[in-house]
Amino acid sequence: MKNVLVLGGGTGGTLAANLLARRLAKQIREGRASVMLLSDSTEHVFQPANLEVAFHGADPSKYVRKQQSLLKGNVKFLAEKAERISLQDRKVVTDTGREIDYEYVVIATGSVADPSLTPGLAESSYNFHTGPWNAAKIWNALNRFERGKVVLVIAGVPHKCPPAPTEAMFLLDDYFRKRGIREKVELTFLTPYPHAYPAKPIAEVVEPLLEKRNVNVMTFFNIDGVDPAKGRVYSMEGDEVGYDLLIAVPPHRGSPVAIASEIGDREGWIPADKHTMQVKDYDDAFAVGDATNIPISKSGVVAHLQAGIVAHNVASMVLGVDGLKRYNGRINCPLEVGGGKALFVSGTYTRPPSPMQPTRIRYWMKKSFASLYWQMLKGRLEPLFDLYFREENGDGS
Repeated sequence: MKNVLVLGGGTGGTLAANLLARRLAKQIREGRASVMLLSDSTEHVFQPANLEVAFHGADPSKYVRKQQSLLKGNVKFLAEKAERISLQDRKVVTDTGREIDYEYVVIATGSVADPSLTPGLAESSYNFHTGPWNAAKIWNALNRFERGKVVLVIAGVPHKCPPAPTEAMFLLDDYFRKRGIREKVELTFLTPYPHAYPAKPIAEVVEPLLEKRNVNVMTFFNIDGVDPAKGRVYSMEGDEVGYDLLIAVPPHRGSPVAIASEIGDREGWIPADKHTMQVKDYDDAFAVGDATNIPISKSGVVAHLQAGIVAHNVASMVLGVDGLKRYNGRINCPLEVGGGKALFVSGTYTRPPSPMQPTRIRYWMKKSFASLYWQMLKGRLEPLFDLYFREENGDGS
């Protein structure tokens, strides 16, 4: 029997497992193949909604589903924590001591946002990267805030969802304007990048909008630490900024199992081919989404597209057929700018993002993608997404 093991129940892992189970349905039914998803959680969270929770007061529970309910019936689900991955032995050991052998493995173990990696950050800041319930604490803090300095700092790169910090500044501005106290609040954005957005063409669009909204942007700010008692953030460059309310994008690292298994770099990012997602030096191991060291945005759409490629290719290997696909570096991340408008950061490895003006239509496109998320995970909407990305690319590149 050809056993395919998927590690991680996030966007990439869930979709990969479902697509594999669909393509290998006959082999699974006949006992010649199996697909198992191993996750340390019985729940799945729609992470992009953390911004809705933090800045619009959405109910966190709306964005959580039972993991089992999102999987096809022929996917085996095991809720245990992977403690060790042995790529040489094709084996995974869980926290119960269970050993799972495989012929092919898809590593979709994601990333971990860890405020403790920066001195003083965990004690002093709120964040929307460590789950919807922590994002809800931002909403509660904002509702108590009447005047003063609100600072958002990017405390490390790479991090999940590159547009999120910039989008958060627009949403903060929107929030305080709606409350009628914007003139009493000073908004400051601290970023290690040379612009308010990492990609210069997008920065050229959003920077004038931030300036128009009186949002202070301090670039080349590489955080060194925070003094909670003094309410100050310090940079390695020698700058310091005071705050009354601090929101942070925490430093990120790879998953604990990647670090413990020594299959990643020092920070736990797994080296993978940027087109095939095969783990370096292994034909039977793949990594997708946030888990990889591929220099591309750590976002849901990237995990989605990589999962589709990997599922197709692993299934083809199991079936012994040709026709392997390659990922072209496609990204398509929404960035809301307030006022019911949004733009998309879109590009590939060979086509960098180009300037795009925010519109209401793109805002509603963002909302519609969110509403389709749960069905997308089940693999039911792949023809629709294939059409969208093909049309949006023009020539499919």
